[in-house]
Amino acid sequence: MKLSVISLIIILMGLGCKNPKKTEKDSSGEVEQDTLIEAPAEIQTYKNDNWNFAFEYPEDLMVSEGKLPGNSVVINVYPENLNISKPLAIHEKPEIPYIAFLPKGFGVDAPSGSKKSIKDWDANLNLSFNINEIESQVYLLENGEPWAYFLRFHQPPEKWNETGGVFVHYAVSNFKASCVSAMGESKPMEQCDHMGEDKVSFSGKVEEESKNKLNMVLESLYFTREDAEERKDFSDLINVEKPLPNIEITSPLEIKGKARGSWFFEAEAPVKLVDKDYKVLAETSIKAEGEWMTNDLVQFSGKINFENAPDDERGYLIFEKSNASGKPELDRKYTLPVLFPPK
Repeated sequence: MKLSVISLIIILMGLGCKNPKKTEKDSSGEVEQDTLIEAPAEIQTYKNDNWNFAFEYPEDLMVSEGKLPGNSVVINVYPENLNISKPLAIHEKPEIPYIAFLPKGFGVDAPSGSKKSIKDWDANLNLSFNINEIESQVYLLENGEPWAYFLRFHQPPEKWNETGGVFVHYAVSNFKASCVSAMGESKPMEQCDHMGEDKVSFSGKVEEESKNKLNMVLESLYFTREDAEERKDFSDLINVEKPLPNIEITSPLEIKGKARGSWFFEAEAPVKLVDKDYKVLAETSIKAEGEWMTNDLVQFSGKINFENAPDDERGYLIFEKSNASGKPELDRKYTLPVLFPPK
């Protein structure tokens, strides 16, 4: 009996000392791998009551406030583990990922190299507010990958200047700048006249991890009004009954639901269908059924037609609060994930 008890203890101790494993299947059968569980980064909230904006950011990013030459205010977001000189403006080292909020603007030349207006770009950004897509710029590497943006507004946010904007700079590894004259000849960068006819181009690789963190900040960014009531959750503003999220859709797509009367203007509100990169595929409006000049929930309906569904099956239906003023602090966007039929 004693031998049996001792044997059982030895077996249990042996099992307890084993490393935790997980089993994955691949084409050759089952393989065991060590399980490594990483705790998700804690999300912080930054709110600036002087310039009326707020955003969320991972705990491994820092936020600092400072002033640029000419007494221009800047609020920076950047990785906490980087030893950098602050404040950060427009022209910084390529390996530094950061965002510069510039409520008063900053009177310097924009970055050189290939660029397009957001309107002419073949993708878009997932933002909670509308921007001036003609004046907003995306800066591109030789391979067409975006490495920076400067976002401008139709109407400046409350307390911001007309020249105010947001500059986003992704980290670029293996960065290289090259210059080509109007005659097609390569020139040293120190002799390059990027303000004239010489063409400057940049190459390298955007670092995905830092890019995703800055994008998270952008996607959570919103503007407020002074002494405005607390920002309400979407569950209190709009309820989409059809289509349901993550459901395969076909054209024409019927849209139904309920929204607060304040969601509409003249009984209508815009809706966009976009692909996974937020490129607009189709646009329409939902219409309130009955009296819309109320704070109560109002039934709405609409229909959207689209052609040439993207190869990637993922997309989004974006419901925008009607905002005749164009002021970003009055914008709200509710995003519903959808699926396109496989080709």
